[in-house]
Amino acid sequence: MCCLPDVQNRRPAIEICLSKVCISGFYKRICLNVDGSDICLDAKMSACVNLPRNQRGIHVSRNVEAIIEAIGETKFAGFKKLEEALHNLTRTLLNKHTYASMAETSLRTLYIHRYSSFMGMDEVPTILMIRDKLWRDGREELTIGVMVKGMTVCPCAQEVYAYMEKLQSQLPHVPSHSQRTLASVNITLNRLDNGIDLARLIDAVINSFSAPVLNYLKREGEYRLVRRAFENPRFVEDVARSLVFNVYEVFTNELRDEDRIAVKVVSFESIHPYNLYAYSSYSIKELREKLTKGA
Repeated sequence: MCCLPDVQNRRPAIEICLSKVCISGFYKRICLNVDGSDICLDAKMSACVNLPRNQRGIHVSRNVEAIIEAIGETKFAGFKKLEEALHNLTRTLLNKHTYASMAETSLRTLYIHRYSSFMGMDEVPTILMIRDKLWRDGREELTIGVMVKGMTVCPCAQEVYAYMEKLQSQLPHVPSHSQRTLASVNITLNRLDNGIDLARLIDAVINSFSAPVLNYLKREGEYRLVRRAFENPRFVEDVARSLVFNVYEVFTNELRDEDRIAVKVVSFESIHPYNLYAYSSYSIKELREKLTKGA
């Protein structure tokens, strides 16, 4: 069986390059050792390489083979080791596809974050995303992202209601509409070694909302959470701006000028049949200049 046809290696009918060819939706369990305890994450992974103009297709089995070899059953110690595991996969992928000049891998998984709130400790479900890109010339790009749910209260409805009912003196303790909000942030760097701590990143997101959403609330807890949210009303735009600023403030010493922060905040509106979202992306250099100048 040594002479099977290699159809992928033939010239294509239309000779143009493809930026990426990927396998996606590949599930793999990755086990970490955090503070002496094993934490296993069931990650949804993708593995991609670019394709030159004279190559008809990628050898798909090599992508699967790379995941099995690079990830395997190894236990990695801590969050940074997870990044290194993904980078090892990217490097393995590039080595197996000798015709490619770029490889990209990513994973997405549910991560349970222990959050210390004004109500005590709670477990916040978070979507964790890591993407790693490696070029054959040695360039690399790492993106770390999280997606977290929170609560917002509309400041406009609150103030208009107070005005119409002549309750301005009672602000902010008057009605408004509230909604669940989904915020995501991605930090992109051109290096594997970084100081991005997952717990601090998630806390920065949660602190951008009017209030967090929590699992366990008795009646007094509900009162305290709702009061907190209504005393801190925020538009989706406010959350997006606060998120950019919070992440910048938390990681300003770990980030370089060329690093980039991108945020997207989606408000699932309670009084409208549509949703709202705000998006922003800045390099650290741009942020430093704007925040210094007040622009």
